[in-house]
Amino acid sequence: MARAKIEINPPFDMKLSLKFATACRFESEADCAEGRFHRMINIAGTPVLLTITTAGPIEKPTGTVEWSFPEGGVVDKKEVLKLARHIISSSLDLGPFYKLASKSGRMQSVINRFRGLKPILTPSIFESAAWAIMGQQVNLNFAYTLKMRVTQKYGRVISINGRDYSLFPEPEKFLKATVSQLRGMQFSNRKAEYLLGLSKAVAEGNLELEKSGELDYNEALNDLLAIRGVGIWSANYILMRGAGHADCLPLGDSGLHRAVKNMYKLKNNPTHEKVEKLAGPFAPFRSLYTLYLWYSLLDE
Repeated sequence: MARAKIEINPPFDMKLSLKFATACRFESEADCAEGRFHRMINIAGTPVLLTITTAGPIEKPTGTVEWSFPEGGVVDKKEVLKLARHIISSSLDLGPFYKLASKSGRMQSVINRFRGLKPILTPSIFESAAWAIMGQQVNLNFAYTLKMRVTQKYGRVISINGRDYSLFPEPEKFLKATVSQLRGMQFSNRKAEYLLGLSKAVAEGNLELEKSGELDYNEALNDLLAIRGVGIWSANYILMRGAGHADCLPLGDSGLHRAVKNMYKLKNNPTHEKVEKLAGPFAPFRSLYTLYLWYSLLDE
């Protein structure tokens, strides 16, 4: 098994960040047990068992990446480390967001409780886009169930030392899938059409989804909004959790609106306009504003 160190911009609390990822069903508990990220990932067509761990205090963390190729093959070390850094948002500097938050007593209180929380990003933007479609207008547990069903049907399972590792399907794996097959997994008709349409566009090269992280936020947002089935919530979710854009605000997210209501002690759930206004002072870090408010709901 290969191993390398990675630098992490402090503060960073790996256990806290993974706890949020599992509580929100973004990642499975098995893949994030004991404060480590441990998952089978496809890199350039090669299955890679990737493990990311941290050590030291949150103000001075050190990161270690280990990887192996259970089915053989070779992946450039630089690509493995690049992906590992992306997943744990290692280069993200929380300082500017914390400085803005210090001007708000309410937000400062949330940050004091969750200092070092960073987003755990999906290995590919396609995975975040597929999750966003599966998560539309359903609760997180059901969205996770749909994800597991498509992974079992169209992805792969690789067994190592008695443990099964699931490999999320690449977009090409959905080319022969049908709406009726997805309907059998409890997808709605529209949701099945959206997922298959997205997969086809990516697989055939008509949509360069993985480049979204390289684009300006507004340009990337407009590209996503042009995809059938992707609205303002889905587009911001994809850019936030897949591409790592810093200023996303997933308006319409029930958790975000509930957290805003709680923090500002509002009588009713806020409108989109109200959430946008309250989040305004935290631009260009509204993704972190959203993340910390989401996390505050775990105390409910």
